[in-house]
Amino acid sequence: MPTSKERRAGAASGGTPRSWHRRIVETLVVVAVIVAFDVICSFALEQYGSLSSVMWSEYRASAGENIDTVVVGSSTAQRSFDPSVLDSALGTSTFSMSTPAQPLDDSYTAVKQAIEDHHVRRVILGVDYESLSYENWSGSHVAFARAKMDGEPFPQAAADYWKLLVSPSFMRRADSLCALFPWGYNHVKLNRESIVANVRERMSGDNVLEAAKVVNGGWTYYGRGYGNYDSVIDYSRAREDTSVSIHGLDDFKQTLLDQMTAIAQLCKENDVQLVVVVTPRPAFNVLVYGEKYPEQMSRLQQVVEAEGATFVDANMLHAETYSPQDGDFADGEHLNYAGATRFSQAFAGVLQALDAGQDVESLSYSYSDWDQYLASIHQISAVVSRVDKADNGDAVVSAQAYTGTDVQVEYRFLLVGKDGGTTVLQDWGSSDSCDVPQGSHGDVMVCARQVGSTADYDRFCMQGLPH
Repeated sequence: MPTSKERRAGAASGGTPRSWHRRIVETLVVVAVIVAFDVICSFALEQYGSLSSVMWSEYRASAGENIDTVVVGSSTAQRSFDPSVLDSALGTSTFSMSTPAQPLDDSYTAVKQAIEDHHVRRVILGVDYESLSYENWSGSHVAFARAKMDGEPFPQAAADYWKLLVSPSFMRRADSLCALFPWGYNHVKLNRESIVANVRERMSGDNVLEAAKVVNGGWTYYGRGYGNYDSVIDYSRAREDTSVSIHGLDDFKQTLLDQMTAIAQLCKENDVQLVVVVTPRPAFNVLVYGEKYPEQMSRLQQVVEAEGATFVDANMLHAETYSPQDGDFADGEHLNYAGATRFSQAFAGVLQALDAGQDVESLSYSYSDWDQYLASIHQISAVVSRVDKADNGDAVVSAQAYTGTDVQVEYRFLLVGKDGGTTVLQDWGSSDSCDVPQGSHGDVMVCARQVGSTADYDRFCMQGLPH
């Protein structure tokens, strides 16, 4: 038997083969426990029936069908183009490969796959301001990749996963860890009822499409990769609905413009027509960017057209080509089903003009003529407000109306009590601010209408008061 001195010497020199074997086994056990924990958590917590899963499963189900046009992009693209409406007008065969928060490098992957599988002749890439200014899409990146891998042979799935893990645009961000622990970013509500419902749905035998209808309440699938909602925007909550309030306001990233170039070059190399479309949104959610909108969008237009692709900003189209209605929007960024139907009908006309060799640029206001676009907005799109405290302790409520340059606006301020009763704080007039006396309780209803109107208001919002 070795003495204690010999045991200490053995430990200092690296230990016996038996101790190394034990350490390896212990390490493997720990790794196995972590993997098992990850698998269990993914099974129970990762949302079953994501819209990325729906898209890829429906795309695979269409393997034997003719597809000559694909729509790619994020949720704004997903909810703007109805393939059946486009196909009815154009005689095409369209499939939507758009998915929520789809980054441009995933759009590239979708386009490449569609070219390889179906030799598509046209790609419609729907974008918005954030497509080029906001890079933090790691969770959606992983959801897209995992959904794609679900139906692939193991070697291809492993290759796609490895490509995801080592992608420079992905792995440099801290939240890329969600690739290893997907339940950490795409989980159901962390309560017993939601977890049990998720597990039950996963074990039910339902396909991802049926699960998605359950998970995404109010969402309806219409076929060819396209689904949408019927909800309608509440314009009184426009302040919370602006993309700037949600994502901030940044210039376009050169890395994202380079990805746009890569998509355009991929299409050009394969003789595929690329049409890049800035998708529609309410006017207030264009005006909120101020001069940044034409400044940055013109950069995108230059990149697209430099590669021979077509650029269309739906927000800049002349009213005779496309004029959305108030009820066409589900929120500040997305069209609802009725709105997508109307826009798809109008956009089919743009594509018909393009196919006929017409100059589609003439259908829009140009960014260099930004003032003409501003003058074309003849209504109050939304009114928003803020509250500040005056030196005397009163609250000061200030309003801002989003409208065209030729629209004159007047405001009215009402104090709404907890019982619903109203008191006029300041009647109709040109002043866009109102002092609210100390001790006032309730909310201030800020009303806006065009000068000369006799309506109760054109738009309103509610402003809480500081305690």
